[in-house]
Amino acid sequence: KNHLAAAAAPAAAVLGALLALICAKAGYLLHDLGASLLEGYFDEVTELRPDLLSFAAGCGGFIAGTALAARLCGIRPARALDLFAAPGCVFLCLARIAEAGMDTIGVGNDMEAEWMQFFPLVIRNDGGDAYLSVFVLEALTALLCLIPALRAGRDGEGEGQAFRRTAVWLLGAQIFWEMLLSYPYTRSFVTSFVSLEQVLCAVFLLAIVTAGCIRNRRWGPLPVFLALLGCSAFFQFFRDNKIEFVFEEGWEWALENAEAISLASFFLISAALIAVSLRAISGKNGHKAA
Repeated sequence: KNHLAAAAAPAAAVLGALLALICAKAGYLLHDLGASLLEGYFDEVTELRPDLLSFAAGCGGFIAGTALAARLCGIRPARALDLFAAPGCVFLCLARIAEAGMDTIGVGNDMEAEWMQFFPLVIRNDGGDAYLSVFVLEALTALLCLIPALRAGRDGEGEGQAFRRTAVWLLGAQIFWEMLLSYPYTRSFVTSFVSLEQVLCAVFLLAIVTAGCIRNRRWGPLPVFLALLGCSAFFQFFRDNKIEFVFEEGWEWALENAEAISLASFFLISAALIAVSLRAISGKNGHKAA
């Protein structure tokens, strides 16, 4: 099996990189929905700049390429993805750190509170302005996810469980980190109140939860997961002050502090999404998923 895994590695690297590039560009065009073509901006379709690619879709493409390479080399995709989980976390960490030199990518809004202006929480631009360094928090998350990734095959778990568990932690955390980012290009007239990356992370996580419920014949986590997604949509609207009519007179403080309330709520929702997802993928034999 080891020599088969070694043989699949070059194929996974080639197919993974190719599909990652295709999916990353397709993901961005999904956000763009053809607007660039209609307006004559063909460079947005052909150029491979970081701000014209979808990070989440690219990761999905690389994972698909790894699974495809494994199948072509006679290895069970679930086993290959377990082996990919740990190096995938390292790659994610390095990719996030690389965002340090990409202008607005990977950073949040201005950090005005002086007592919070320290590294790694903030990064300064050439003009000395302090911005929330979300890319550092994302990189640290990827490193922490090495813990579940390295548990492949332990405790009698089935193949693919380590990958699924690692993906749940990464996707759930990223849904929250996206709330802190200030990307100029991730919203369109369709995803006007939520970033496309958040949508993709939620879709991938929903697919993992649904597959886990089908595999374990236990459907309880799915409606809870969907309800949490509904709550997240509510707080996205709330953050943008699009639901003032919900609050009666005397609740002005809620609207005045919509940003802080939304972020705190989204943090709890993301944690709950992770917990419910881990429950959905946990086996029926009593072994815990985390």
